[in-house]
Formats: sequence, structure tokens, C-alpha cells
Amino acid sequence: MRSQGTQKQPDITVVMAARAGDRQASEQLIRDCLPLVYNIVGRALDGHSDVDDVVQETMMRVLDGLPGLEQPDRFRSWLVAITVRQIRDRWRRGRTGLSVEPLEENAQEPDPQADFSELAILRLALSGQRREAVEATRWLEDEEREVLALWWMESAGELTRGELSAACGLTRQHAAVRIQRVKERLEAARTVVRAVTASPRCPDLTALLASWDGRPSALWRKRLARHVRDCPQCLSSSSDLIPAEGLLAGLALVPVPLGLAGLVLARALRADSAGATVGAGTRTASGTSRTARTIGRLAAKPAAAAAAGAVTLAAAGVAWYTAAGSHEPAPRPAAAAPLSPAASSVVPTPRASASRTPAPTSTPTAAPATTAAVRFSGRHALRSVDNPGAYVSQSGRLGILGPVGATSSVATRQAATFTFVPGLADPRCYSLRDATGRYLRHYAFRIRLDSDDRSAIFRKDATFCPRSGSMAGSVSLESYNYAGRYLRHRGNLQLWLDPSENTAAYRASRSFVLVAPWT
Repeated sequence: MRSQGTQKQPDITVVMAARAGDRQASEQLIRDCLPLVYNIVGRALDGHSDVDDVVQETMMRVLDGLPGLEQPDRFRSWLVAITVRQIRDRWRRGRTGLSVEPLEENAQEPDPQADFSELAILRLALSGQRREAVEATRWLEDEEREVLALWWMESAGELTRGELSAACGLTRQHAAVRIQRVKERLEAARTVVRAVTASPRCPDLTALLASWDGRPSALWRKRLARHVRDCPQCLSSSSDLIPAEGLLAGLALVPVPLGLAGLVLARALRADSAGATVGAGTRTASGTSRTARTIGRLAAKPAAAAAAGAVTLAAAGVAWYTAAGSHEPAPRPAAAAPLSPAASSVVPTPRASASRTPAPTSTPTAAPATTAAVRFSGRHALRSVDNPGAYVSQSGRLGILGPVGATSSVATRQAATFTFVPGLADPRCYSLRDATGRYLRHYAFRIRLDSDDRSAIFRKDATFCPRSGSMAGSVSLESYNYAGRYLRHRGNLQLWLDPSENTAAYRASRSFVLVAPWT
């Protein structure tokens, strides 16, 4: 069974017609194959910025090589083999080097799909063990992700074992061995994800993670998996894991971004004769290319796409995509935290020194979300509600709750001061920037400070929306892209992004009072 909402394998008659030069058959072939190619490349490259480039180049090589395909009935294996070669070429280069057409005026914008795992979670609305399985793929090596991407498509019903082994140039027995090895490593990574995100977490695991930079890797998977295997507490937390095959069966493919679909069609149509027609219409190839490029521009502007997308797609002959278009959730308006106007009169204001008093900071008050930037903008310190002498701070690149006082060093006071700016992903929420220009963000649910890499996933990770705290005058910071998870400190005073719990202790651990800056 193939996953719902995806195209079946192209009919052999379509392949033969496209091989003979039939324009409509070529377009049909692109529509049928693009979702499969995009999902294999995206998962194998883990959402690297070259994903769109590799997908485009793969489809162009498929169309260019189609006239020489001697066995149309083996088209699917041939297609996947070309995809795998393009992925390996990308690894060998180790850098972006493909030549593709930019999205015209948006050519300099960052790639919007910087993390395929995150994209899959958001667009397929994954939760529970399916979400954990996707997050576990981040802990695999490049070569492992290649096999994983193909096995994932097999488990989802998109490839057969014969197609998979033929695409890799392996016998069925050898392919089975490699798949089994990757499955074992994925299962180990799933136990690691479960253990790392557990709350409360195993104390021994916490000590082991003290030197971890928060980025999943194969090396850390091996280290942590050894601990989980030998730790009764960590092992018991993963005792209910369902085999990955059961989670992937029938799982839908991640929809192809609208802009990418438009670019692939534009390049394919432009490769044909300028006088060719599309469907029953009389558009020239160049005219259709302009329309397809318009689709790409609209994809970068969701509001415009919502209003004009259906008409544009129909005119371009690609209305097929509207049924499987972007499922990215719309930005959520930030609910203003109802802070008491009198809060500043009862909260001790930190002072940088005995002789220098920080400039007073206006206390946020309840107001419409549109005024949030006015209420919160500027420099603040965030004092913990349940640890009054501790503030949101940093140790290297990791977020912590640290003690700060008037006698603390300049560096300590500076580390506990942040500038609130309009949210990078949504100006109705906030991003917190430190004195060096780094932003507070979450990575694998660990709070850390990183420089803006201008990717969409970074902007979302670094955006937090204010919610009511556990006491009057306090605020909680909810993740923009993980609704229901809040910035909070754990017992070891490390800062994490943890799911909400209906306990007084949890609410206090995620609540902070905004006070005047230390520096």
C-alpha cells in the first residue's frame, strides 16, 4: 500500500510517451515523480540548503536521460538510482556548487527548508513516537541517512525492496544487511531522544551531557546509547517504543514546496521547444516559465499565494499541487501576558553597581498583541520566580539559570542581559539577543545561544511568545514552533524547552520577571 495522498508509480505508457518526446507526458511524469525525489533527497541531506538544488538537478537529468532509457518498466529504479547518485555527488563536493535558476527577486533569500526533520514534523503534524522517530534521524551519519531515506520510502509503501536494491546497486541480501544496520542505529537514536528529553532526566545522563553542545551527532548517539543500554532508568523509559516500520507504514510524504515545484516545471518546459503548448491552452514555453516563476515568488509570500494560488496554478497547468500544497501552520498571534502594572514596585530591581543605577524599565501591562513590541522592547534581565537570586544567563553557548548580583563581574552581568526584539519568525512574538549578537534559541530542545544563520528553522527556534506566568507580574516564554513547550529551568538549572505540565512546580520553573538590565 502506498501512503495516502501520493501519486502511484507512473504508468509505463506515460514513461514511453515522455521518452518519445510527448510534452504532456513529460509534465505528468514530473508531477508523479517529484514528491518521491524530494522526500528521498530531503531526508538523505537532512534539509541541507542544497536540497532544492539537488532535486532540480535530479529531475533535469531524468528528463535528459529519458530518451536513452531502454527498459521503461524499470523507470522507478532508474529514477531512484539517479537520485542517489546526485546525493552522493553533493556529499563529495561538500559545498553548494549546483547551477540553478534563482527565484528572481528572492534569489538572495535563505533556503526556507533548513531542516527536513522539522519540516516533516510541522507539515505532517507529527506527534508522539512518530515525531520522536523523525527527530532520531538527526543522530545518523550521512551515509546512514541515504539508506534510511530509501528504507523510509519502502516502509511508507513508495518503493519496493527490488527498486531499493537496484537503485543502490546492491543485491537484495546486501541491501537487507545495510537496512538492518541502519534500523538498529535508528532504534538506538530513538532511545537516546527519549532519554535526553525525559523530565525528570536520569542524573547520570545529565552528568554525561555536561559537555554536549546540544547538536545531535553520530558520535554522541554512540556515547549516549551505551549509557541508555546500561541504565535501568533510561532503558525503562524506552520500553514502550513501537518498531519503526509500524510508525512509517502509510505515513504521507512531506509535500513539495510550491516554489520548488514551479521551478522544476519552469526548467522542464523551457527545455522543450518554445512553440509547445500546455494542455488545451496556447501558452508558449516561455510564457509558462514566467507563470511557473510567479508560482515560486508566491510560495515565498503565503498571503499572496492564498489569494491567487488556485487561479495561477490552473493557468499554469499545475493545479495538481493544490491538493498537496504547503501545510505550514499559520503564525500564531502572541497572547499578551497579563502582567500587573504594580509589579515593578514589589520586584527588586538589579543594579549594576552601588554607584550606578540602571535606567528604569517600564513594566509590561496587559494589552493587545499588536503592542507587544512597545511593551517588551529593549534590554531586560529575566529573574526566575522560584529561584529569586538567579537569572536567565549563559555558559558558553548553553542557556542556564545563573546567580547574578551587584558584586558579580561585568561578564556575568552582561551574560544575564538580553535585548528583546520583534520575533524573527513573527514580529508579534519576541527574539532575545545578547550583547554579542547571538540569539537565544532551542536546538534538540536544549536552550542555547547561536548566531543567526538566516534560515527559516533558526528564525522559528529563536522566536518565543509571551504567556502568563505563575504569579502576577511574571511571564512565560512559549516556543513559536513547538506550541505547548516553554523555556524553563530544570533541577540542575539548565534551560530547556519542555512540554507543559499542570503542576505548580513546573509553572514556577517556566516563569520569569522582566526587570531592568544588569548592564
